[in-house]
Amino acid sequence: LVRAMLCVTSQADYRSDKIYPTAASEQPENVKKNRYKDILPFDHSRVKLSLITSDTDSHYINANFIKGVYGPRAYIATQGPLPTTVIDFWRMIWEYEVLVRCRFICKYKLNKKCERYWAEVDGSPLHCGPFSITCVNPATALLLQATRTIYHFHYKNWPDHHVPSSIEPILQLVRDIRCYQPDDRVPVCIHCRSHSQAPLVGGREGGSSRPAIESQSHGIV
Repeated sequence: LVRAMLCVTSQADYRSDKIYPTAASEQPENVKKNRYKDILPFDHSRVKLSLITSDTDSHYINANFIKGVYGPRAYIATQGPLPTTVIDFWRMIWEYEVLVRCRFICKYKLNKKCERYWAEVDGSPLHCGPFSITCVNPATALLLQATRTIYHFHYKNWPDHHVPSSIEPILQLVRDIRCYQPDDRVPVCIHCRSHSQAPLVGGREGGSSRPAIESQSHGIV
């Protein structure tokens, strides 16, 4: 089953008509956690954080659950982390036991559109609050001496403000993802610079031609 590509382009209409409120994202303490003031998570499906790692943590993150074929939480669509929300991003990954995440940002726009939350290949571990991220084969993450593996896909040639012209690379990405996560037991995390641009294909947000897809494994400790 393959769904047609979907771009979320009418959020402003939903907000003006009050069909889907975004009250949590508009609270003064949460406004600074939104990359764009007009791209906000809907209250009814937003991701709520309950894993607290410090006194400064809150329950808010700019992210929404998206339903899949078999359940209401097959995917998490979120924005590229800001410098002040990288720890929140990893709290979300850890709490919801994310196994696969996909990044859809043109490689030339990456540093401007997304704070680095991943460890570089052959580089030093990335420390984010209580999390230590290393790039291995596969990648692992460590929290309080617990280690998890997360598979990371980067679509490097995603066009800014557009979508790919061909569906086949996206279908190939879905097949690649299914090699690491064959079901919807836990959500796949997907982001571009905001969380409104990337298309959904087969319940996932878009892909890229095989030469443009970079796959890494990250470990969290």
